[in-house]
Amino acid sequence: MEVIGPSLCDTIIEQKGEYLSSGGFDYMRKVVMIGAGGSGKTALVNRFLTHKFSEEYIVTIGSQFAVKTVSVEAANGRSIVVKLLVWDLAGQQRFDFIRGSYYRGSKGALLVYDTTRKSTWLELPKWIKETEDALGERIPIILLANKVDLEDDRVITREMGEQFTREHNLVGYLETSALSGQNVEEAFNMLAKSSLSFS
Repeated sequence: MEVIGPSLCDTIIEQKGEYLSSGGFDYMRKVVMIGAGGSGKTALVNRFLTHKFSEEYIVTIGSQFAVKTVSVEAANGRSIVVKLLVWDLAGQQRFDFIRGSYYRGSKGALLVYDTTRKSTWLELPKWIKETEDALGERIPIILLANKVDLEDDRVITREMGEQFTREHNLVGYLETSALSGQNVEEAFNMLAKSSLSFS
């Protein structure tokens, strides 16, 4: 994990999330984690960064920021190193008024819902609209059905998630668990790859 200063963040945002480098990575992409509060966005980011899980729930206030480099295969088969600037946006309604400014420059999003809470599922269209309204366009969005390790409590099926993905023309769908790590790396790799095709 790497921390970068505000001036570099501002430069990246001004360049609409794209940055070419000869310093250890090929592209830099700003991406956002979106979805209802308590759906597990922060836990997924923490699992991606540290390969660990914490049961402690702390509300994200405004946003949190993290950086990690991933390697993905381009269409031509060449390996490309992408530095992801991951903005974990607060999902609670009381943060609606400040969230819009955090979208600027985003090249992709992971839209997360909790498979055990129908309320997080019902909010999904709102998050897609909020993203489009803030950016004035559609960015690549991958739907993550999170907390699939809580199988006995599950109320939203895989079929529902896959159908939603098709109906809303999302880039992909994955079932994830921050607890077990299921598909967490895959989600961020898919997002990095999708962000490269978005200019």
